[in-house]
Amino acid sequence: MIKTYIFDEIKDIWIEENENLLLYDVCAFLDEENENIYLWNGPKSRKDKAQKAYNSISKLVSNFSNINFQIISSKKEIPDFIKIKVEKMLENAIREEKLEKYKFSKFTTIRFYFLFLLIAIILPLISIINLGSFLFWDINDTNFVVGAEFFQNWLSLSYLLMIITLILFILCLIIGIYESEDQVIIFSIIGLIICIGIVLYLQQDIFLFLFQEGTTSTTYMIKKVDLLFFFILNILGVSIFETPNILKFCFFIKTYRNYLF
Repeated sequence: MIKTYIFDEIKDIWIEENENLLLYDVCAFLDEENENIYLWNGPKSRKDKAQKAYNSISKLVSNFSNINFQIISSKKEIPDFIKIKVEKMLENAIREEKLEKYKFSKFTTIRFYFLFLLIAIILPLISIINLGSFLFWDINDTNFVVGAEFFQNWLSLSYLLMIITLILFILCLIIGIYESEDQVIIFSIIGLIICIGIVLYLQQDIFLFLFQEGTTSTTYMIKKVDLLFFFILNILGVSIFETPNILKFCFFIKTYRNYLF
């Protein structure tokens, strides 16, 4: 019969345990019939802990002059029946680790969050591309020249895209609260706050810029510097919430890819 003992590093003792193992445990399998002690190190156990366990078990064996147990710590020398026992004892630990990995509990929330976040990432990028189109406007000395109607459509498109993004982050936040997923909650709040700021900024419409001499009711003259500052400010605002949410999106796909498609 194989007896199993787990090393308690703090107390420097071996505690008998035949049911469960943790990934950071160091365990000794006592094979009395063959006079072998198989020393198993968990994949997350520290090297210094494994060394302490080896020294401890060696000291215990040396105290008994009437027995001649051999300590086997090499993974290659551990027999299959010990490996099978290890796998069985690790089942609960591996199951719990998988559960910790998956924060979302329902297929619907996984797929809705994926969809909402994907769109919330894409729309601000489209908005930036739209705002960056000013670089192709006509130029008159130090000013960009743009038609009044085109200017209104240019701002309105980005304004609408950011409104939709704001709504999507609200939905992501609701999902995060429902699933108690801290990262989703935090990143959604960041996106929500920045989107509100950008929306309020874009809402200023024609008051965003000081129109230059030569401006008419149908044609606006705007300083190059003013437009560049406006564009850079929007890029910075969007990048603040896009960066963490893009990283979260990539990690989310990696974690839940089997439940998405």
